[in-house]
Amino acid sequence: MKKYLYTAGTAVLALATGGVPMAVAHADSGVSVGATMGAQMDTQGENANASTSMMVEMGAGGSASGEGRAQEGRGSDHATSTERALMEIRQHAAERAMEHANSPLFLGLESTTTEAFSLAELKQMIDTRKQELDQEEASTTAADRGIVKNANDVRLAVHALLAAKPLLGGIGQEVSQIAQQVDASVATTTDAEAQIEARGFWTRLFFGGDSAAAAAIKDEVTQNQQRIQTLMQLLNQANVSADVKATLSAQIAAMETQQVNLESLAQKEQGQWGLFSWRF
Repeated sequence: MKKYLYTAGTAVLALATGGVPMAVAHADSGVSVGATMGAQMDTQGENANASTSMMVEMGAGGSASGEGRAQEGRGSDHATSTERALMEIRQHAAERAMEHANSPLFLGLESTTTEAFSLAELKQMIDTRKQELDQEEASTTAADRGIVKNANDVRLAVHALLAAKPLLGGIGQEVSQIAQQVDASVATTTDAEAQIEARGFWTRLFFGGDSAAAAAIKDEVTQNQQRIQTLMQLLNQANVSADVKATLSAQIAAMETQQVNLESLAQKEQGQWGLFSWRF
């Protein structure tokens, strides 16, 4: 039993220092693991001493900026861990939008310069946009195709609601604003899904699922569910034809189904515990 615990401890240390293959190979071949661990700990100690010296020098030369950061840190202490995680995810999403604007996974906001003034026009615009989204999905890499497919259900519904503005009369503007809010959430949920998909085997084994990405998804889903409820209430109260109402209700229902799928993904991710999840 001690042998297995010792080997597992070595694998964890090697993982933290980027040396999993070497450490496991030593353990399997019977070579002394203690020497390897000792050398790695010495190296870490030297790096820690160097980092400490650098921090002292930086503190002496940048006290003004340090005080500013300290004030920011004290202010952020009041934020919950979930709020900080959401801020990080959203910041990452914004950086992704800037850096990967030409990437197939980058999903731009829905917009339409043409509005539908009849049911026939609305259905035609929905069909045309669906074909475009299907082509976009097909051109995406296999690894990202599932993420894009999930997002496209929401994007198509948003497109339909924006196009139907003239058909909705007095509530058209409010419906469009809510639809755009749902559309904006796609960047966050898509990025969080990508982070979950990219989480490596060893990270999951030792630390479980990506709780930060899951929290970001659940936050967006909660807000979108409220928005969807408002959309349905507005649509039911609108003085529109039964066919238009049925067409838009089907799109909103698809949007709602996608939120349920996202929530399920987030719950599954949060439920994945690793060997050391209890420490965090």
